[in-house]
Amino acid sequence: MGAEVPSAETIRCDLRDAGILTSDAVLTPLTGGVSCEVWRVHPAHVTPALLRANPHGLVVKAPLATLRTPELWQADVSRGYAESAALSWYGTKTADAVPRVVWRHPTAPVLVVESAPLGWADWREQLLNAAADSREVTGERLARISAHLGSTLAAWHLGSRDAGVLPEVLLTGDRLRTLRTDPFHRATANEVPDIGPQLRALADELESARTCLVHGDFSPKNVLVSAPTVPFGAWMLDAEVAHLGDPALDVAYLSTHLACKGVARPQLAASLDGARRAFEDAYRRDSDLVAVERWDRHTGAILAARVRGVSRVSYLAPEQQVFVLGLARGLVRGELSLNEVWERILA
Repeated sequence: MGAEVPSAETIRCDLRDAGILTSDAVLTPLTGGVSCEVWRVHPAHVTPALLRANPHGLVVKAPLATLRTPELWQADVSRGYAESAALSWYGTKTADAVPRVVWRHPTAPVLVVESAPLGWADWREQLLNAAADSREVTGERLARISAHLGSTLAAWHLGSRDAGVLPEVLLTGDRLRTLRTDPFHRATANEVPDIGPQLRALADELESARTCLVHGDFSPKNVLVSAPTVPFGAWMLDAEVAHLGDPALDVAYLSTHLACKGVARPQLAASLDGARRAFEDAYRRDSDLVAVERWDRHTGAILAARVRGVSRVSYLAPEQQVFVLGLARGLVRGELSLNEVWERILA
């Protein structure tokens, strides 16, 4: 596998030569987060042969070797191959829960997927910025989205218990260590030494497991949702961290981000608490792969990392970060449960 990512112009030419884009096509940059470059292709620039199946246009994605974080964070760009393989596999299990893979570059870690319909939005942005009385963040809507994510994740985890069903690229590589346990658990252990031993032990636990396919970035920032006024739809994106590992990472990841949003937006905390319960109930209805105690401890580890690790949430005030770190300490040490954490958030 190649480890070079072509320039945007080279990618555009390659897509044109592959019969995907018209000769005058433009790649419009999108916000790709810290780990990748992302471009959108307008439907007018999709070739007629592909337009019928992709009426909303296309999205092109290429990984970055050096991530956009204040501290140096580098990762192998070959993770782009794993992402394309994971999204394709997820599509065979839950076709309505991920974008369809349209094309994979034959020699570079560049991926093309279908674009979401007009009006679909980033769930993270809605949770952080929608008015508290908006239809986008009603308790019923948040619970529906979360239940969808819980049942989807359970299907992915259970469907991959037999590693033989997975592409080889998802069984190898160091994505978990370079993208999660080192910059999250171990970096945070250095910053918060009083729970350092527990964080390092949880990192070792994640790295030793080979239970099922783990998404690794199961977060609201990677969820696109339909508008409240149209039939329900939601996609999970960004499977760069996908690997054969421990399902506790995925459930803890979403639990962490719902808790952080509850702290950041106390006016939505009750609805977010309902959402996390809907997620847990939907997941546990179909999967018993993550025991309650492990769910809680791993959530604590990710909570601590999001305020003291290499990649920190940007929307918590300093005093809120201190509060979240206190919750994380309690979870990691086994002194608090997630239910007790949410009692404190709601208070």
